[in-house]
Amino acid sequence: MDKISKYLLKEFFPLFFTLFSIIALIVSLIFIISISNITAGLQITFIELLKLYLLSLPQIVFIAIPLAFFISASSLYARLSDTQELIALFSLGFKPIKLLKVIIFLALGVSLINLFILFVSIPYSKVAFKNLKNEKKQEAKFNFQSSQISQQFGEWSIFATKSKQKSYSDLYLYNSKTDRFIIAKNANLKNDKGYLQFTLNNGNIYDFNSSFYINFKEMQINQKIPKIKISIFNFSNYFNYNKKLFTKYLPFALIPLSLLFFIPLISFFHPRLNKKHTLGYSILILAIYIVATFANKSFFIALIIPLLFFIIGGILYKWKVKF
Repeated sequence: MDKISKYLLKEFFPLFFTLFSIIALIVSLIFIISISNITAGLQITFIELLKLYLLSLPQIVFIAIPLAFFISASSLYARLSDTQELIALFSLGFKPIKLLKVIIFLALGVSLINLFILFVSIPYSKVAFKNLKNEKKQEAKFNFQSSQISQQFGEWSIFATKSKQKSYSDLYLYNSKTDRFIIAKNANLKNDKGYLQFTLNNGNIYDFNSSFYINFKEMQINQKIPKIKISIFNFSNYFNYNKKLFTKYLPFALIPLSLLFFIPLISFFHPRLNKKHTLGYSILILAIYIVATFANKSFFIALIIPLLFFIIGGILYKWKVKF
């Protein structure tokens, strides 16, 4: 790597990590508010809340990386233009494409990371997020209250005389399908390996069809918590399940490459002849790109959008960059 490339990298990374931290923090706050709204009314611990946030991290990183990359790369070259360092390099015979070479390789690397996050990390984390949310919803659904009728646990109607958190006393359960009736002195409800487990102690079970009853010291009634399962190795089902996600975010993942030629367009300028509006132009270009991305509903067009912006950027680069 030549000295110019090393210098550009040295100037680029502080800008990138600063912008990445700011954008990630803003996006994190949005996700935290969203998680709070989703979990409103659910009994959830701080650890479970933290787990939901950690499961959102792939999306946070995915959003922050391309935005931070484009703005920091544009800001880097704009600063070099403003200090006339770019003019000095052009005077020494350096061509624009040579100065962009290091950013091109970075854009390629960042885009590959984004694609991995999009096609692997986000689908699995979103499924884990949904499963945890459904688990807490099921627990909330089976959070029985004392002295209330019409409460259900699977096929069983439940009435509890007393309740404290997830412990119950003097329970009565009836299953209309099997015509069975259970009386239990006490019971506990817990989540065990994907099942809500209702453990009854010291009771009797009556079967009205067979006209018999059994005494028991302990009996368990299990209710399976529905869980979503996906596997990238079953790619057809995996793709179909996540098609909307891929359609929505594929162009976003390719921002570093698709907007590559827009970087010199807005950041290569003569400070005596042009004013510095790089940040404003960066935000405007990103806004147009994001609107086009999120307005799209077709996976085919999601493939076309990055290519279209790349071609338009390349044409404008050839036309406008005269150094």
